[in-house]
Amino acid sequence: MSNLKKGLLFYNPKSGHSRTEQQCEVINKHFANHHIELETILIPQRHEEIHKIISTAIKDGIDLFIAAGGDGTVSMISTHLVKTDIPIGIIPLGTGNLLARALDIPLKLENALDLITSDHQEIVNIDTFKMDDRYFLLNISVGVSPKIMESVDSEQKQRLGFFAYLINFIQQLLGLALQRVEIEYDHNKTTYAASEILLTNIGTAGVEPLTWSDEILLNDGTLDLLIFRAASLLDILGLVIAVFSKKGGLNPVIKFLKVKEYCRLTSQSPMHTQADGDVIGKTPFTIHVCPNSLKIIAGKSNKVNQKEGVNNENL
Repeated sequence: MSNLKKGLLFYNPKSGHSRTEQQCEVINKHFANHHIELETILIPQRHEEIHKIISTAIKDGIDLFIAAGGDGTVSMISTHLVKTDIPIGIIPLGTGNLLARALDIPLKLENALDLITSDHQEIVNIDTFKMDDRYFLLNISVGVSPKIMESVDSEQKQRLGFFAYLINFIQQLLGLALQRVEIEYDHNKTTYAASEILLTNIGTAGVEPLTWSDEILLNDGTLDLLIFRAASLLDILGLVIAVFSKKGGLNPVIKFLKVKEYCRLTSQSPMHTQADGDVIGKTPFTIHVCPNSLKIIAGKSNKVNQKEGVNNENL
């Protein structure tokens, strides 16, 4: 990475662990020491505006793009770099930082910066999925989770971290109900009564080290479709035990399916929908799988690397 000259940093001061003044000072000093000219853009901004900024930056010869924030911030920036062959660097400042953990990106600011400017880090290719004109990285869901995310504001996340989600999850349990959902995927059609539908590209179940399954990978060319039929506190307890024991696939409350091409989901009544941590609308929706479509700067021991035959590059 020693040949880098110009970088563009997208910094989200509303992310869970952002401390704008102190962190920006450390970041700017680091890149100055590496003789890399760095411009900082504060986000969030409108999707169209970010697209314009990145398109212009690519034409102007910017050779390093960095997202400083949580998983939603990384998704917000990465959507404009999918299929461009330009890798993105991540400074994890969010509450969960699920993607950073999966890619062995250090959570400590100084170490994350060292990785981005290292001569020896890995660039990995991960799958994404597209809905309308935006690409997403981690997951999309309907049911309880969008209600939780909608009810947790930035101040709560900065003050309480993961516990902000946990508190709101407990509050939502009393309203848990099954809804009739129609799913079309890869030319198959099925109908379920479900409390939650999750299409996920990552195995982590909201917080490490809890996982839905060790077989869910960021670069296997598929999304995993999880259908939850939890309708009581007893069901929830069984689900929690399954997640802790990594035996979610054996739990009758969860149905696992694989999606290789596309998935369309409709519901009897409109259901709130979240993707990569942001509430984005309501059902129905259609997503398309985009295998190995985004490059990310990752650590040496990242979980994508552990998959045999993965298409990674050494810088």
